[in-house]
Amino acid sequence: MDLFQQVDSDSALTVSALTERIRKQLEVEFREVWVCGEVSNLRRQSSGHIYFSIKDAASQLSCVLFRADANRQPSLPENGMECILCGSISVYPPRGSYQLVVRVVLERGAGRLQAEFERLKRLLAAEGVFERDRKRPLPLLPLRIAVITSPTGAALQDFIRILKRRDFGGSVTVFPARVQGVGASAELLSRLQQAQQGDFDLIVLTRGGGSIEDLWAFNDPDLARAVAASSKPTISAVGHEIDHVLTDYAADIRGETPSGAAEIISSRVQQIRERLWQTSERLERSRKTFLNDAAARLKLCASEFKSIDPRNWIERWDMRLDDLEQQLGHAISDTLVRARNRLSDCALPLEQMTPRNRLRLMRERLHERSQQLERCRVRYFAERERTLVQLEIRLQNNGVEATLKRGYALLTDDEGKLLASCEAILADPERRLQARLHDGKLRLKLDRDSANEG
Repeated sequence: MDLFQQVDSDSALTVSALTERIRKQLEVEFREVWVCGEVSNLRRQSSGHIYFSIKDAASQLSCVLFRADANRQPSLPENGMECILCGSISVYPPRGSYQLVVRVVLERGAGRLQAEFERLKRLLAAEGVFERDRKRPLPLLPLRIAVITSPTGAALQDFIRILKRRDFGGSVTVFPARVQGVGASAELLSRLQQAQQGDFDLIVLTRGGGSIEDLWAFNDPDLARAVAASSKPTISAVGHEIDHVLTDYAADIRGETPSGAAEIISSRVQQIRERLWQTSERLERSRKTFLNDAAARLKLCASEFKSIDPRNWIERWDMRLDDLEQQLGHAISDTLVRARNRLSDCALPLEQMTPRNRLRLMRERLHERSQQLERCRVRYFAERERTLVQLEIRLQNNGVEATLKRGYALLTDDEGKLLASCEAILADPERRLQARLHDGKLRLKLDRDSANEG
């Protein structure tokens, strides 16, 4: 009774206040936690958020994966999936329950290295190493290239081969370094520092593809920070297109492959060459246009001087005299031609009125009518033949054989009687049946069980 008397109602916490204190304590204590288990009770909302539970043999934990984080996951949770989750513990005040706000989802067995990669990636992102604002564009004309890679690897050979094939024309200096194994990251970092002291336009870190263990040297956080802080523009071209390492995010440009990095570099040179060629073409066109205009003006001046020359007047009158003489000759010839034509026009009707010519015209007309009749006959029989062929095709397509070829069958008894219903077949289960297909007949026997079920 004394305990109840000592309670001051003003000092008692409200439910919301107590929940808020618990939330703050949990979020501070469990800001980043990794947990593994089996996914269950998964529910996807139309908003894109995913709610589920993760459980083991004795306990379960409510989880939420918000849409923005879900879009970044390589794989999304499914019911029954064994997975590893990374996130923070938070309290949902309306229900007074705690839950895991998931940031990373890994399938069980994705491995320690993948989890460590995600942790380092978030750490460096929080430090601003991957910020886009600090990334620099590549030089306009990168001709002095420093390449940090293994001198015996295929990546270097592919890189140089692409530059040669695209007629790069610059210089490539190789800083040899191990690209995997113990001490590889420190060696890469040392070569990067050496390359920054040289007179280079661009630094390229590259190697060929491999497993996550093979590429781990390029996930060293110190190396990623040094790439981001490099005094010279950098390209990271590590592995294949699907491979990603921390230096890819830290570098100014990511090359999907070593060959891709070489294409990025050489494309700059080709763009400059293209611009120079276009400028040269424009200059050449301007020169030709100027010379053509000058020649046209010179020709115009020469024609104007020629137009006031007296010899030109005399020549023009001579040509005029020749034209009049030619026109007179044509007029006389035309008069004679018209007279001859009138004479011919009078002789032609007389010639046509003779019985011999009339008989010849009638024969020609008779021959033409005979040919027209023959053509009509041939066309009529051809049309009838085509109609007959079409009818024959339709008859064949609608016939029994055509139906059988489309996958149908005729079911008959031994006597050849057509069976068109189940009742006719089940009336005598012992009866032997025949199925006629398009390429032959098959003998069938009715299954008793099927008959009983029928």
